[in-house]
Amino acid sequence: MPVPPLCSPLVYWVGHGRTHSIWLISMVHLLPANLEQPRICRRRYWNYLNCLRIDVEHFSSFSCLAYIAMSIFQFTSMAFLLSSLSTSFCFGTPGKVNMLFIAIDDLNDWVGCLGGHPQASTPNIDRLAKRGMLFTNAHCQGPICGPSRASFLSGYYPHQTGLYQQPGGKAMEKDDKFFDGRMLPQYFGKNGYRTLGVGKIGHGYSDKKLFDSYGGKFSGSGPKPPDGKRFNYFLPEVPWTGTQTDWGAFPERDEDMTDHKVATWAVERLGEQSEKPFFLAVGFVRPHVPFYVPQHWFDSFPLNETLLPAVRADDLHDVPEISRLIHELPKYPKLDFLQKNDGEQFRKCVQAYLACVAFVDHQVGRVIDALDESPHADNTAIVLFSDHGYHIGEKDRVSKHSLWEESTRVPLAFVPAKSQGGKLGKSGLLCSKPVGLIDIYPTLLDLCGLPVEASNQGQSLVPLMRKPNGEWRFSTLTTYARGNHSLRSERYHYLRFEDGSEELYDHETDPNEWTNLASRKKLVPLLKRFRRELPAKEASYHPAVRKGAVNAWFENHLARNGVK
Repeated sequence: MPVPPLCSPLVYWVGHGRTHSIWLISMVHLLPANLEQPRICRRRYWNYLNCLRIDVEHFSSFSCLAYIAMSIFQFTSMAFLLSSLSTSFCFGTPGKVNMLFIAIDDLNDWVGCLGGHPQASTPNIDRLAKRGMLFTNAHCQGPICGPSRASFLSGYYPHQTGLYQQPGGKAMEKDDKFFDGRMLPQYFGKNGYRTLGVGKIGHGYSDKKLFDSYGGKFSGSGPKPPDGKRFNYFLPEVPWTGTQTDWGAFPERDEDMTDHKVATWAVERLGEQSEKPFFLAVGFVRPHVPFYVPQHWFDSFPLNETLLPAVRADDLHDVPEISRLIHELPKYPKLDFLQKNDGEQFRKCVQAYLACVAFVDHQVGRVIDALDESPHADNTAIVLFSDHGYHIGEKDRVSKHSLWEESTRVPLAFVPAKSQGGKLGKSGLLCSKPVGLIDIYPTLLDLCGLPVEASNQGQSLVPLMRKPNGEWRFSTLTTYARGNHSLRSERYHYLRFEDGSEELYDHETDPNEWTNLASRKKLVPLLKRFRRELPAKEASYHPAVRKGAVNAWFENHLARNGVK
């Protein structure tokens, strides 16, 4: 006999000749408030209802009523019990899995588990990656802070929002299509989460508006030496002087660093009890410039033992002219500056970046340790990533602002909650499929069992966490200024510029991207496939984008695109 529909009467009587069945149906309020439970959970409730069917034949009225009353009591008790325990039995029940969201600024692949530099010291990031899935071919959607963060927080690509360059705040905050109330933390808040944030999460958007409770940015990218002092890099003749790029030992104590204060605030929040599940976002600034951390972090990397990354003086000889113009950054250090005096500044710069990476890894470790010692240890999922990469001498630069691998590639690791019981595959696995930060939003919703946000342009990575070699998209997209894109597949990296010029690199044979293969006739079919994946439409520049000149090409480009 089919299960009767969920309804308000407590007794449902079905007659079959001389035999009758009495169904005991809970009032709606006896079941969990959220009726969008996973199918397996709904099935358990109905199976229990089946157990309460009473087949009666020649029962006395009194006996029957007594049995019904007893069964109602038993069922009511069980309904409440199942409601309270449903998340223990059902993976992904909404409102139960906490989320720890760790964003790091300007961290490239100089991470132990990614092998980007042999001297990189990141034991805490490494151990975190071993607890979940590390994506070794992950890329940002914009190779600078503002566009990248707007993308992974909103779930939209830059070519959809028009945020191709650094935005200002107010225009973004008034945008009800992409940003007003739709950012990732806000979505968690609308689904019953307490949202908390500290440090750098957004860029050009008020972090206070993203969270129920915001701990602040403390001293931002500081502290800095007094009176504008610089240790190693200052070129007064450079016309664009806004860069913070410099490197050296400062200040004296870890406790004076912004990231130490950020970690401390997060540690304190993790020690608190919470009636609601929480979404805690922790935004670290280092290794963003200036490359300043206390001296003892530098001491871990003796200058005379510092290994330099592989570079070529003629690295740009085979790239299109527009590529050189877009990527020309007058205010940032060039390879010739670094290599003066037998590479003195090159070693100092590399040493400083390694020191900053080790420092921020330590702060990550403080937060992870606090979580592991907290009441939330078993029921908190984690994501850790960087907003974009960074060149340290490669491609004649010390900066981001490029479509090349060093700038687009980022660390990305997901760790399911222990309570999810291995339902997301084995821990400690690697995945080389091309993924993007655009995929963070839908993945976190999937991890926490929240409703799908239909506007998300990325894909949940949970299927890859279960099956790292499963079917996946061909490539992932990065955009730098309107009309200029890169596409990264598992093997190849393709760049396309607004004038139609192209670059193509084979990472199987050329991981440093030293040889542009775009002119090879035998690769024309591959080029065509990449071209088909380029955006068919590109939004105009968003009103929030500022005109600030990056270089002469950008100044002209923004003027041509109506950016005021």
